[in-house]
Amino acid sequence: MNPKPKYEHLQVYKYKHGQSGNKLGRPKSYVTILKELGYTKPMIATMVAEIMMLNSNDIYKIVDSDTEPMIRKAISKAFCKAVYTGEYKYISDYMTILFGRPVPYIPEIHSPDNENKTIPEEEKPAE
Repeated sequence: MNPKPKYEHLQVYKYKHGQSGNKLGRPKSYVTILKELGYTKPMIATMVAEIMMLNSNDIYKIVDSDTEPMIRKAISKAFCKAVYTGEYKYISDYMTILFGRPVPYIPEIHSPDNENKTIPEEEKPAE
């Protein structure tokens, strides 16, 4: 029997405690990138609301335009995909990325006298 374990020679390459294998770190989120560009969440929410009020021809013009900001083009393209395919997941993905997951409103939990109450495990909604 071999006294040395099979993979002992790889121990020198093992990450030290607290060290990551990703030298570039965690990728930036869309919200972080947009904040760096000077956008705020209310500005983005206003932009989404404006796009939602446009007709499809105007949305396609935004997508095809060379002068529109990329964020407007990206959101407009998501709306175009949703309308064309009937799959509104594209819009939902953007909303989740920009504004976070919606939290279900449960009156018993959200009442002022239940500040620290948690949802029992058996009552939690399925994800």
